[in-house]
Amino acid sequence: MNKQELQTSKEATWRKHLALHAASGKSIAAFCRDQAISQANFHVWRTKLANGASESAAVRAPIATFIDPGAVSSATASIAPEHSSASTPIQESPAMSGIDLRIDLGGAVVLTIARR
Repeated sequence: MNKQELQTSKEATWRKHLALHAASGKSIAAFCRDQAISQANFHVWRTKLANGASESAAVRAPIATFIDPGAVSSATASIAPEHSSASTPIQESPAMSGIDLRIDLGGAVVLTIARR
């Protein structure tokens, strides 16, 4: 189990503990004693999950950083980068068999990738 999976597993376990506590009507001390869990850990995880400050929050939705031009099957496809307001067409050069991929990154910066 990698670090992210372990963190996600811990979060799921503590979310379950917090839900059980809320439904139990018991004090934190009584609940922790009955469940054989540390009150200090209970408070740490309650705060961590309430604030959304879990470590996995930073890695939940990684931004795509790779475009495989080999996967492009049609010259009429388009790619809309997250930071660009318009779609960027993939243009196939009629003189050469290949693809020119142009992505407007904003601020007058255009990334061009050519596959021949």
